[in-house]
Amino acid sequence: MTERDAYIQKMEAEQREATARFREIEAQADLADSEDSLDVLTGARAFSDDVNRELQALRRADERDWERVKAGAEKTRGRLREHLDRAGTHWEGLREGYRRQREAELKELGAQMDGWIAAHQRTRAEDSLLTREELDFLTRGLKTSGELLKNLRHAHGHAWKTARDQYEASWRELQERSRHIRAEGAAAPEGASPP
Repeated sequence: MTERDAYIQKMEAEQREATARFREIEAQADLADSEDSLDVLTGARAFSDDVNRELQALRRADERDWERVKAGAEKTRGRLREHLDRAGTHWEGLREGYRRQREAELKELGAQMDGWIAAHQRTRAEDSLLTREELDFLTRGLKTSGELLKNLRHAHGHAWKTARDQYEASWRELQERSRHIRAEGAAAPEGASPP
């Protein structure tokens, strides 16, 4: 194998690695809520296409053009790496913001549940809105949602998206049950619902 062939193989391997990084970032793109976020992804795709064109030019280059084409490929490869690094940092920030927001929601619901549990323990009346089963369900749901949210910290790419979808489903079920209980509380006679 010539030095030229080895260099082209190295560039192809790096391009495959960059493509894998890009796909991991792309798997989480539905978190993007602004044009700037989508521009980061589109820019990475454009740089990746540039590198592919440079690789094709390397394969076709003759000896006279080899160094010039190689320098162009190196420059393009460097721009792609920089852009992927920026995109990775950007998406990591979006994931972290999503996780922090969900932790705050869980804490808020946890505090609300603590109030319900305190009211339930204080009254211990049979006409209490929250039955023991409802409290157990909500406690389990809160714990499950918290565990699923912790899983988001360690997941990336498609695994992160799956973990997020599981969390969202658990959270929706918990919120629906919570709204149902509050609605029953609003319809119950005065004094029957927890404060």
